[in-house]
Amino acid sequence: MNTLHITLLMKSLSRKLSRDILLRHSPDQLLHALRAFLQSLRLLFSHLYSTGQSCQPALYQSSDSYHAGYTASQCSMGPPSSSSVVTRAKPQDVMASSGNKSDFSSIESVTRNISTLDMPYLRPTFYKSSGPTLADEPASWNAMTSLDVQLRIVPMFAEGVQEQRYDSRNRHPIPSNKTDHNIPAMTTSLLQRPVPPGWEVHIHPEGCIYYFHKGMVVFDEDSWKVRVITQADLARTGVVETIENHAKQLVYSYACRDPSFPGKVDLVLELMDEGNSSAIGYYFVHHENRCLFWLKDFDGAVLFRECSGVTELSHKQIELEAQYWKHIDLFPHAGTLHSQVLHELRQMIRFAITDRMTSEVSAVCAFSMDVLKDTLTLIKDMDVENEYIQSAFDKCFVARMMNHFRHCQYLNYHGQQGARLSRDQSVHGDTYEQRSIMMKCLAPLLFNAPYEHIHSLHKLYVDSLVNHLDWRTFVQKLNAEMQDFNLLATVLLNVNVGFLAIQSVDNGAGRSLAQIASYVSVISSFGSMLLGVNLARQSYAQGPDMVDNAVPHLQSLVHPKHGLETLAIMYSLPYALLVWGMIFFVVAFLTECFHSSGAVPLAPVSVLSLTVLVLVLWSFHTLGKSSFADNKHWFMIVKWIKGVPRTILAAACSLRTRSREPDSRQQITAV
Repeated sequence: MNTLHITLLMKSLSRKLSRDILLRHSPDQLLHALRAFLQSLRLLFSHLYSTGQSCQPALYQSSDSYHAGYTASQCSMGPPSSSSVVTRAKPQDVMASSGNKSDFSSIESVTRNISTLDMPYLRPTFYKSSGPTLADEPASWNAMTSLDVQLRIVPMFAEGVQEQRYDSRNRHPIPSNKTDHNIPAMTTSLLQRPVPPGWEVHIHPEGCIYYFHKGMVVFDEDSWKVRVITQADLARTGVVETIENHAKQLVYSYACRDPSFPGKVDLVLELMDEGNSSAIGYYFVHHENRCLFWLKDFDGAVLFRECSGVTELSHKQIELEAQYWKHIDLFPHAGTLHSQVLHELRQMIRFAITDRMTSEVSAVCAFSMDVLKDTLTLIKDMDVENEYIQSAFDKCFVARMMNHFRHCQYLNYHGQQGARLSRDQSVHGDTYEQRSIMMKCLAPLLFNAPYEHIHSLHKLYVDSLVNHLDWRTFVQKLNAEMQDFNLLATVLLNVNVGFLAIQSVDNGAGRSLAQIASYVSVISSFGSMLLGVNLARQSYAQGPDMVDNAVPHLQSLVHPKHGLETLAIMYSLPYALLVWGMIFFVVAFLTECFHSSGAVPLAPVSVLSLTVLVLVLWSFHTLGKSSFADNKHWFMIVKWIKGVPRTILAAACSLRTRSREPDSRQQITAV
C-alpha cells in the first residue's frame, strides 16, 4: 500500500462517513460506523508505523467530538467518537515508547509525530462556513471561512488582550436600522445566551462577554487539565472549531513531550489581525505561581519596554505577576482568589500610606493618600465565603490594585541592586546636568526662567517615567501661572494704550524714543498672552490626569545630554516676554519723564528709579540663587550689582568731603 492508496482510502472513508452515515442513518448506525472507522484508523496507523510512512497529524477537539486531521498533502479525516481514550490519556502514557504500537488507544503513533510540530507555524484544519461572510468584519473572522487560510500562532500577554478588547476596530458594530421591541408572552425567567457545548459565557463587570471552557484537555481524572479562555465570538460560524483546534495543538505539541508541564493551567486564545494577515495569540496562566508562560522563548521587548537595562529574571518575574493580575482583571470568572490576597494587599497599602506620610517623593505607588485610605476601607467591607473571594466585582478590584503595586515595583527595580527609592531618583544616572550653548545664551535674555523649569521637569520626568501625582501638580501649577501671566499682560497692554493716547507723547512730530519703547512693550504683551493661551490650551487638552498622553510628548522632546531644555525654554517665554514688556514700558515712561521735566523733578525721579532698580536686581539674586548658580556668567553681574550701593555711598562721601575742603581752606586763610 503506497501513499496514493492511503490517500484514496482516507477520502473514501471520510466521504462515506459524511454522506452515507451522518445524513441517512440512525444514532445506533452512526455509532457502529464510527467504531468501524476507528478500527480502520488503527490498521492504518499500524501500517504507517511498520512501513515508515509519515503523515504529520494535527489533533484537535471540537465541542462534542475529538478529531484527528492530517495536514499532509491530500489527507483529511472525519471525526471519531467523543469517547475516545485520548481525552483521558495520561501524559506519561502518551510519552511511553513501549507497548502495543498498533493499538490506537495508546496514540503513540500519533504523538510521535506531534513532537515535530513547529509552534509558530501550526497548520490547523478549518471548517468551511456555510453562512454568509461580512466584508466589513476583521480579517480574523473571514479567515474562518476558508480552507486555504492558515493562522499563525504567536505569543501575546494580558496587556495585549486588553488592547484588543478596547480597540474600536475589533468591536462588532450594532446596526441601528435593525430593531425588535417585541417581548414574547409569559417571559418571566432570564433567557440564557446560546453557547457551544462545553463552553460557558460570562459577562465582565464592565459589560463585555468572554467564553470559558473548564476542561478542554483532561488527564487522569481532573488532576491534569487545561482550561481555555477566549473573548472571540464563538457564535460565529467556524470560530469555536478554530479556537479548539489551536488549543489542542498547543497542548499536545508540548504537554505530551514534557512531563514537567504544569498540572492545572489556563490557556488564553485571541484572534488577531496583523496587517494583511491573521494570527491567533496565546499565553498560558499558572495560578499557583502567579505568572504567565509560553511554550517557546518569548521576546518581551514590548512587555518590558518601560524599563531599560532589564536583565535579571527576578526583575522580569515582577512584571509577569503584574500581567497575571491583569489577566484576573480581564477574566474574573475564570479564576479563584484566596482571602490571603486581601491580607497581602492590606499590608502593601498600609506601608504605602506610611511611606507617603514620611516622604514627599515616595515611589511605592502612584496613588494619593486619600485614594489609599479609601482603598483600605473598601477592602474591609469585601465579602469572603469559604476563604475565597466569590464576587467578580471584588476580584476585579483586588486584581487592579495588585497589578498597580506590582507594576510600580517593576518600574522601580524592586529587589535589584540600585533600586529606585524615590520618584526623582534615576537608576541609570541620567542627571542632564550639561547645558547646551543655546541654553546658556538664552537664559540671561529670559531672566534665567528656563533653569527653574528644567529643574521641575527633570524631577518630573525620570528615566522616561512620569509619576501621576507629580504630573498633576505640575500641570495645575503651570495653568495657574499662565493665567496670571495673561492677566498681567492684559493690564500692561491697556497701560501702553493709555500711555500712547497722551497728547504730549504723540505730538505728530515723528516717532520718539518713548513711543518706540511703548510699541515694543505692546508687542511683548501680545506675545506673552498668545504663548500663555497656547500652553494653557495644550495642558487643558492633555488634562492633569492624562499622563499617557504626556509621556510620548516628553519623549519626543528629550535630548540625550541636555534633557528637556527645549520645553523649559518654551515654558519660560510667556514670563520673559511679560518682563521685557514691563521693562520697555518703564523705559518709555522714564524717557518721557526726563524729556519733559526740568532739573528739579529730575533728581528725585532718578534717585528713586535707581533705588528701585537695585532692589529688583537684588531680589532676583536673593530669591533665585539656584538659577544664577547654573550660569557662571551671572556672577560678575551679580557682584557688580551688590557693589553698586557701596559705590554710590563712597561717591557721596567723596563729594561731601570735597565740598568741605574749600570752607576749611578759607577758615585757615582768615586765621
